[in-house]
Amino acid sequence: MDGDYAVMMDWEKPIMEFQAAQICRDGGDILNVGFGMGFIDEAIEKYNITSHHIVEIHPTVQKEMIKRGWDKKQHVKLHFGDWRSHLDYLPKFNGIYIDTWDEEIHDFVKNVHKILKPRGVFSIFNNPKDDLDKDGINDVILDLVKYRYDIFLESFRIPKIDAPEKQTGSNQSAYWWPKDTIYNSPIFVLK
Repeated sequence: MDGDYAVMMDWEKPIMEFQAAQICRDGGDILNVGFGMGFIDEAIEKYNITSHHIVEIHPTVQKEMIKRGWDKKQHVKLHFGDWRSHLDYLPKFNGIYIDTWDEEIHDFVKNVHKILKPRGVFSIFNNPKDDLDKDGINDVILDLVKYRYDIFLESFRIPKIDAPEKQTGSNQSAYWWPKDTIYNSPIFVLK
């Protein structure tokens, strides 16, 4: 939890597994920005990949990553700090995913082509609430218009979504409404 809001919850694990399959579909070198509870990174590890890079800014999460041994995995490279401080030093990737807490991702989206290989796959966590906050899929697509991407949405039904009370402590607000049971996963493929 961050204040009154959950940063990530157990019910989101199937979403992360679904998106890991998308960004790892061609194997190769994979980047995840935002470790959270590690769901997507655990799912990435199930694929035949060459390398797995993780960028994480939050010190508490960084400590948890080390406690869980992510720094000991041979093909994993940890980049602690803001992604902006690493951008010029990162290699190019076959698959990239970003899901950061309470950060507009427009800057990242505008720079992702610099670190994505041709035909590489890029995806984000797509929360319908973000479209109301002006940081959702519609705004990301607008940011990507000037670059050449094939754009797809793949959908699946979320098996379980926690009630708003469990997400925020109130039935008046939630970061994911239980009625939104279809997850639309955006896939951007660099031409």
